[in-house]
Amino acid sequence: MDTNIIIRKETKDDYYNTELCTLRAFWNIHGPGCNEHLMVHKLRQSEDYLPEISRVAELDGKIVGVIMYHKARVVDGDKETEIIAFGPLAVEPTCFSKGVGGLLLKETLKIAREAGYLGIALCGEPDYYPKYGFLRGAGSGLEHAVFGTPDPFMIYPLNEGFEKLRGKFYEAKVFEECDDEAEIAEYTKKFPYYKPLKLSCQWLHKERLGRISEVQKNSFVIRFWELEIPAKLKGNFYERSSEELPVVGDYVTFAYNPKGESTILSVCERASLLQRPDQAKTGVMQYMAANVDVAFIVTSLNEDYSYNRIARYSSVALEAGVKPVVILTKSDLCGDVDRYIEEVKSISDRIEVHAVSALQGIGVDALERYFVPGTTICLMGSSGAGKSTLINTLSGEEVMKTGEVRTSDSTGKHTTTYRRLLELGNGVTIIDMPGMREIGIANSEEGVKDTFADIVELESCCRFSNCRHETEPGCAIKAAIQNGELSEERYELYQSLSRENVRNYAKKKEISKWIKAEKKARKYR
Repeated sequence: MDTNIIIRKETKDDYYNTELCTLRAFWNIHGPGCNEHLMVHKLRQSEDYLPEISRVAELDGKIVGVIMYHKARVVDGDKETEIIAFGPLAVEPTCFSKGVGGLLLKETLKIAREAGYLGIALCGEPDYYPKYGFLRGAGSGLEHAVFGTPDPFMIYPLNEGFEKLRGKFYEAKVFEECDDEAEIAEYTKKFPYYKPLKLSCQWLHKERLGRISEVQKNSFVIRFWELEIPAKLKGNFYERSSEELPVVGDYVTFAYNPKGESTILSVCERASLLQRPDQAKTGVMQYMAANVDVAFIVTSLNEDYSYNRIARYSSVALEAGVKPVVILTKSDLCGDVDRYIEEVKSISDRIEVHAVSALQGIGVDALERYFVPGTTICLMGSSGAGKSTLINTLSGEEVMKTGEVRTSDSTGKHTTTYRRLLELGNGVTIIDMPGMREIGIANSEEGVKDTFADIVELESCCRFSNCRHETEPGCAIKAAIQNGELSEERYELYQSLSRENVRNYAKKKEISKWIKAEKKARKYR
């Protein structure tokens, strides 16, 4: 418990920070976003509000907790008895385990008893409140007017006579006025942006929700608000396939340990998963990043430029359901930028292309439309392509280290050696990848087809469904090459990537089959 915590009455100057603390405490706990900050706002204006009991907690000049009391009632036929309730009880999430909630409860329970109130009824965390003397409501003669007597319904006798009460419990009516989604969304605009998430793990109780920001072998770092928390996997993870293990960008639930490594309990469902074959382990997939919205495929307009590599990156992104955006950097050093732009556009109509010079500020403004709050952008490309410089320019501060470029081959030194997640102040998340000059293709059939959608459509126009596009009559592919509609080089790249995908995916399936058989055999040894 932090002995520097001050419990005091709220002032008007505290209103914004009290509501911000409440928003952060409940954000994504019960569902996407929350409405408790609006409850606090409306409760203050209600005749049922009890400011003489309500308190805030302050630590180092910052509001880190709040408990709001209000009048409630028990109705038994024609008889109505006034009692009290509280809610929300909120604690700043980065101050968990400091004893803030306990201090707020202990002081306000004492104030309420001395004020002569009969008792308290509420719906709250059944594993938390009993530590402070709260009792199960079931069997007490009281029941919640809507929910009955579930485990979260609890009571706290304050003075003599409470135990004799019978009837249905009603909270302040103001809480019925806080469910309008449009009103919640509008009021939430007053505060910093936080991404609302809809996940199957909600409602959250003891576990916390965070995002993987670093992975190095069996060590993990979880981004939890502004904290970076070291973590390890729960034991049963090691019986799962590599695809089920956390990667950078994953949302995870975890058991928080303020004194050491926290424990990752589960990986939440993913919106996307970037993957490629592990070049060091033939046929094994390497899962790179999860929950990515946009892939910035960054290549500089020097010897680093590779039409083939851009097509590979694009196929990997499209397979994952990620929007590929090719960024041609160092445009100020290139004399024929338009030719490169048109060449990249010819890869796929699903790709967007921008030529920029981060140092000169050329074309950078056009990228701002991707920096929408809540968006996760993954940086893919070779070392020295200008990824770090680009993000530093767009964010207006040095959030990523930059490295020098070797003059001998125009390539760069590795400034990123492992995948990491960075949060910018505008609600945008960046996942930075180590430089990859080569990227394999496997388990990406749909991604290859999306990248070369025009070729796939041409194939469907061939006279024969099993056309090999060699000597068969009525071949739409050969006709498109002859009339200039399709370049021979582009078709050869499509064939090459398709063959590589089939070959690597077959190896992956074979290895996966062996791994499953080995795990099954271990159980009987």
